[in-house]
Amino acid sequence: MPTPPRSTTRPVHPSATSRRRFLGVGAGVATTAGLAACGVSPEQTGQGSTEGTVRFAWWGNDSRQRLFSEFAQGFTEAEVRLEPSEYSGYGDRLSVQAAGRNLPDVFWMPANLALTYASRGALLDLGTLPEGTIDLSAYDPEVVESWKLEGKQFGPVYSQYSTCTQVDSTAMAAAGITDLPDDETWTWQDLADLAAAYARAAGEGNWGIANQSTFYQHAHLWIRQQGAEVFTADGELGFDADTLGSWFAWWQQATDAGGVMPTEISAGQTQWTQTGGRTALYLAQLNQVSDNVSFSGDHELTLVKSPAPSGAAPDYQFRYYTRLCTGANSASPELAGAFIDYSLNDPSNATVVGLASGIPSNPEIVQAIRTEADPTAVTILDMQDRIDAQPMRARPEPPVGGANWQTVVEKAGDDIFNGGVAIDAAVAEAIRTLQAALDQG
Repeated sequence: MPTPPRSTTRPVHPSATSRRRFLGVGAGVATTAGLAACGVSPEQTGQGSTEGTVRFAWWGNDSRQRLFSEFAQGFTEAEVRLEPSEYSGYGDRLSVQAAGRNLPDVFWMPANLALTYASRGALLDLGTLPEGTIDLSAYDPEVVESWKLEGKQFGPVYSQYSTCTQVDSTAMAAAGITDLPDDETWTWQDLADLAAAYARAAGEGNWGIANQSTFYQHAHLWIRQQGAEVFTADGELGFDADTLGSWFAWWQQATDAGGVMPTEISAGQTQWTQTGGRTALYLAQLNQVSDNVSFSGDHELTLVKSPAPSGAAPDYQFRYYTRLCTGANSASPELAGAFIDYSLNDPSNATVVGLASGIPSNPEIVQAIRTEADPTAVTILDMQDRIDAQPMRARPEPPVGGANWQTVVEKAGDDIFNGGVAIDAAVAEAIRTLQAALDQG
């Protein structure tokens, strides 16, 4: 399997903090309470939306903000007002803007929120724009149809990504471990054993993996591997306490075996860019890998498919989406549509942005990126292709009230591994919280 290139950037490892903080993945998800009262309709115009301009909002680190600022400058049909944000505050800002009928003209939609915003009337149905405003001819019509919410095209998919496991091959080799498991057959027990073996071989101050139990995308993968869903197609909870509880139990068992960095040491630092110098394994999303390579200096990173339990049905894989949406309040809906068209189809996606936000949905852009033959990009695309070769059952969209799935997983992990709460009690609370939100709608 090809590995990403060696970088000349040396990693800097932040020191652990002592405060009780475990939510290192950036919770910031908009609450449905703020949307419930917004009552936005396509006829209403927000205070911040101005004719002849396009307000564009997205999230990401400094590198991503720089890339997308440059990308937006290539749009010549109107002035683009940039509204970048770190992910941790992005969802809350959208919620406030929606309540004030002041959503941006074009903005990235977090994966868990799309149906909530569509159902609240906060999004423009892009199918109402003049024909040809958004050119989707490069896309499979069935894929385009699958993007619809409630039968309307509220948010075409800009980029997508799946989960995988990242291995620091250099660190493993230095510890004398060169025989990695077959990623077509390896199990979560194999991962736990590998993490413990590395921790023993690497010695004091090193662990196999940081505690990533709060990473909701991987908890989602675990649930689907058990044959369950986070939410069913009709908007109900699709898993039980035993299913979610077994996710946290795996982390507890792997910690007890010595392979997982204790949370009192990681102290909320769970990203690879925070723990990579002290661990060799990471549950990654494919939209993170380029940054992880840059951070890792002269260490080579290898991507392998996520482990699965023995006997798991083969259709558990899935993709998360980043959608492009337009606020129903937009004063310039056709310009907003033109910017979405630019974002989906312009060749500078390949030359300027690349895989910075995941894998573009446009197959022509993907092919252009592959043609550039950057080893890191090729590795990422190859892994997504391997994942896509598996059958994938449909992933139901989180329903209205389900937007806080991410935060309840994060809270449960924090309560268990920092607060001393029993797994059963933390999971029961998580399910109660989710169910109450679904009941409220």
